[in-house]
Amino acid sequence: MIDPEGSTLSREFDTEAVWKGLCDLTGGCVADANRESCTVGAVAVTGQRQAVAFLDADGREVYVGPNVDLRAVFEGAAIDDDARYESYRTTGHIPSMLFASAKLRWFLAHRPKAYARIAHAVTLADWIAWRLTGNLCSEVTLAGEAGLLDVTCRTWCSDLLDRLGVVGAKVPLVQAGSMIGKTKRKASQDSGIKPGTPTVAAGADTQCGLLGMGASLEHDLGVVAGWSAPLQLITSKPVFSPNARTWTGCFLEDTKWVIESSPGDVGNSYRWLADTLFDKAKDAYIAMDTMANLVPPGADGTWAFLGPARMDMASVGMRSGGFMFPVPLTHSEAGRGHLVRASLESAAFAVKANLEQIEDISGTQPQTITIGGGMTRTRTWLRILTDVLGRSIGVSYDANVSAAGASLCARTALGDYSSLDEAANDARGTIRTVEPDLMASSEYEELYQRWTEMSGQLQDFTV
Repeated sequence: MIDPEGSTLSREFDTEAVWKGLCDLTGGCVADANRESCTVGAVAVTGQRQAVAFLDADGREVYVGPNVDLRAVFEGAAIDDDARYESYRTTGHIPSMLFASAKLRWFLAHRPKAYARIAHAVTLADWIAWRLTGNLCSEVTLAGEAGLLDVTCRTWCSDLLDRLGVVGAKVPLVQAGSMIGKTKRKASQDSGIKPGTPTVAAGADTQCGLLGMGASLEHDLGVVAGWSAPLQLITSKPVFSPNARTWTGCFLEDTKWVIESSPGDVGNSYRWLADTLFDKAKDAYIAMDTMANLVPPGADGTWAFLGPARMDMASVGMRSGGFMFPVPLTHSEAGRGHLVRASLESAAFAVKANLEQIEDISGTQPQTITIGGGMTRTRTWLRILTDVLGRSIGVSYDANVSAAGASLCARTALGDYSSLDEAANDARGTIRTVEPDLMASSEYEELYQRWTEMSGQLQDFTV
């Protein structure tokens, strides 16, 4: 919901409505399990990155907000003006407006009475686990993605937060695949989960997605293509960009890290296109897939610039975009299929641009590239992406890779696997391989270069 006391960019969860929604969902899952004569062995908690909760000393909510809460734009800009290099080298993440430190500063400046109550800054998933078990702790990858962790040492970034004048988490850190506690009676009554059911830390949703696709080895790269499409390359040490274009985070295992470069709202822009052009269709996405498949590579000169681009977190903001196609239309009638094809090609080009950026910064090529997430249901995009990359890619049979990864964390905690690496090895059996068409890849190489040039030219047009 929009925070009535904040700016138009403020967003804040109604905590009781969120809790009720979660309990309704878990209750449905429990009922389904009972009908299948199954039992719930554990509850795994993953969560949206950058979503945070500020709690008082008794664990009561002062604030719980989503990753799209941008109330702290000015506070974040002030942090970056004063401590950009220190913030990035410590947390692996900028701009600060997206992260917990800036939101804490916003409360300090605008709601000092509320700020005075804050004893703990944790993540949304940590808060959910707290409501389930009564045990307050924070999972390492999630804490890192909230900007609360020294990602190199995998400890709280207390020195940085002290310098910024804000409180920290002050709770234990736990690894993904660890038991947090057991479902307490009140939570059981709300959710339908049996009292005493173990609750397991599952980590950040993107890192869980990699695990669910079987990506856990050094130089494995995963793309979780849903609302956005972050690319994460697993590394044996933290890898930072010299100019802070990319993010550095922790992987689920305590000896591995990730370097991340994301094209932005790939799935979200495609949803917008569906809502705009196909709102009356019975199944818009099937119609779009069919239309796009009938249009040749290059979409007869139609280009889309709907947001997906090469990541540069050192310079974020609104920019111009849209569709471009040959005119006059008497000679070139671009239809809906052309717009969809161009949108899918643009998303694939953006993934390639971010892949090249990761390779350039890390100095290595991925040994595997695996794709999961909702966009994999669009078969034409998978075909385009494979040809644009010009490489073999692995594709998860189940698009819900973050949920699959969270399940593997739970099964590891229960002893089904000896380690998350063993769990990932099992998940690799769920991946199919897609090979590029060499002729299409050659054609797309030229189109990619043109898209890159046009993207650069559009940077001169500001909103």
